[in-house]
Amino acid sequence: MIVEIIAVGTELLIGQIINSNVAHIGRRLADEGFDAHFQVTVGDNLERLSGAITTALGRADAVILTGGVGPTQDDLTREAICHATGRGMRRDEGHARRIHERIMARRGVVADSALRMADYPDGSDPLPNTQGVALGVALRHGGKWICAVPGVPREMMAMVDLEVMPRLRTAAGKAAVIKSRVLHTWGYGESQVAEILDDLYEATNPSIAFLISDMEVKVRITAKADDDASVDALIAPIEAEVRRRLGGVVFATDDETILDVIGTALGGRTVGVCEVATDGLVSHRLSAVGGFAGGTVLPAGDDAEALADRAMAAFGADIGVGVSGAVVVDDTGEQASEITFAIAGPSGSQSSTMRFFGTGERARSYAVIAALHVLRKALW
Repeated sequence: MIVEIIAVGTELLIGQIINSNVAHIGRRLADEGFDAHFQVTVGDNLERLSGAITTALGRADAVILTGGVGPTQDDLTREAICHATGRGMRRDEGHARRIHERIMARRGVVADSALRMADYPDGSDPLPNTQGVALGVALRHGGKWICAVPGVPREMMAMVDLEVMPRLRTAAGKAAVIKSRVLHTWGYGESQVAEILDDLYEATNPSIAFLISDMEVKVRITAKADDDASVDALIAPIEAEVRRRLGGVVFATDDETILDVIGTALGGRTVGVCEVATDGLVSHRLSAVGGFAGGTVLPAGDDAEALADRAMAAFGADIGVGVSGAVVVDDTGEQASEITFAIAGPSGSQSSTMRFFGTGERARSYAVIAALHVLRKALW
């Protein structure tokens, strides 16, 4: 089953509110094994919203709208559904009385517009709102579901789970299972990873996608089948092949973070940090790891190896991390940050030097990430 999501609200288009509802609904659809090919955001305009619904019905088996079911003049989702399907509007009089009583008890006066939250398109099911006041909508039209839920995240989440998903499951007969495995890599650029895995990218089930953030390239393997066991069986050989080709640049899986990996690799040992040029940011990140013994920031002076030894001595740590830096001019004549990382331990020390574009916050943030990965590799 293909389900299209329409987020309603001009405030979403102009960036006043982050559109987290679409992300949540998208995840829930994937959990249930439904496909979502389009996610559309539409402002508070009746004609454009009605047109978006008509377009969605032409390319999807069901449509979920979030937002625009409140009491004000710009809440137009109910009207747009009526306009797109050629229906009139009805009112749930019992719910209208409950709205009236609730608002009267709190404010002593009820605006007529508040009762609009009891309206629903003719022929649809008014969906109860366990977390708020406005009714949702579930309309079967032309063999397809149109569902409208509130834009308030708490209300949206409850209504999607309790009212929308059960209807979509029934309509689909048996929902497939969609599952993803995410492999985190560090050390290769996105284009290098893509080239190594080029032929695997052509497959459709499982499919492969590449995501990049904070110098990490993530390889997402997604499969679809009738049950969990079948999905896992599809993912397993592709995951094994990706790991074989990329080797040690794969360092974490799914929700694991670099700090999780470092914490495991420390195995009860402690780590101290002495850093120059990274403003204490390496210490700040490692402070979330159970084996962190302490960190200090120096304005300048010793090289990275000496800083790593100093960190071990100052904090009585099993492992010392030293970070030193200098500003250099690269081949293009631009300033760059040249950072040296050193890891010291009972068996000696090792160091590596990397160059980052610029000298500002972005270069420092990349240097911090690199420091964590240099430590990770040394621990393994």
